[in-house]
Amino acid sequence: MFRSIVFGVFLSFTLSNLQAQNDTIPSTEKYPIGIESAELIDQMMVTMPGIGSNSRSMLEEQSVKPYLMPPRSRVNLGTPSSYALATCLEYYVNFDQNFKVNLSPDYINLSLSETETGKSLAFLVTNGTVSAAIMPYGSAAISPGVHATPKYRIKNFLLIYREQVGGRQKTYETRKALMRGNPVMVEIKVPKDFDQLKGTKEWKDASKAGKEETAYLVVVGYDENKEAFEVLGTYGSTWGHNGYLWISFDDFGDRVQSGYVIVPTEEYGKATPE
Repeated sequence: MFRSIVFGVFLSFTLSNLQAQNDTIPSTEKYPIGIESAELIDQMMVTMPGIGSNSRSMLEEQSVKPYLMPPRSRVNLGTPSSYALATCLEYYVNFDQNFKVNLSPDYINLSLSETETGKSLAFLVTNGTVSAAIMPYGSAAISPGVHATPKYRIKNFLLIYREQVGGRQKTYETRKALMRGNPVMVEIKVPKDFDQLKGTKEWKDASKAGKEETAYLVVVGYDENKEAFEVLGTYGSTWGHNGYLWISFDDFGDRVQSGYVIVPTEEYGKATPE
């Protein structure tokens, strides 16, 4: 409880200061692809209209889950990271739109020789991905006609923390991004059987040893009373509880390695930087 109160006071103070910086927002065109500077991250991270806030009620809980497309499972050679990134981009593209677009994770994956997250995000800046109606899920190759199709790009991306950062700082940065209405894609170490979790709403880290692998999850919300994050996997709707799972702040901080937030282009969702 004390930790939640301290976080709330500090975050309210931080966001209040950021709101005074509106006149000094830098253009992402002046900076390299992939922002790590704490000051620039605070300036470039958008606040989604109608969701992002610094009200006291939102200090206790926040969720972007209602604005996401339904959970989907990876098909064939699709990578977890490309599916998670497509989910994050869809959130901004479809925000406040009557017509929803499914984006192709396979175009991201098949366009790159490496699946490193930073390279995939940089690809979304310089090239973008296409609608899944053009390149369906499970596609094994890119057809020539896809290259002439309009692309869905991002303006930049924010690396809000690396593996070396302490667990409490990671949970703080994740909550701060969610508070502004941004999903956070994370790389997190999990047990080998993590993708087999079914019929459970909450995951408790009981395995301190054993084989592990890196999972790519989208953090969609937090609840201060539960002291936990809600995450979306890439394992379909039968995983966890309807495709989602709660992970405690402590377990999240211990296991998460890196966190990423998209900076959408201006035409997506009318998002505004702080």
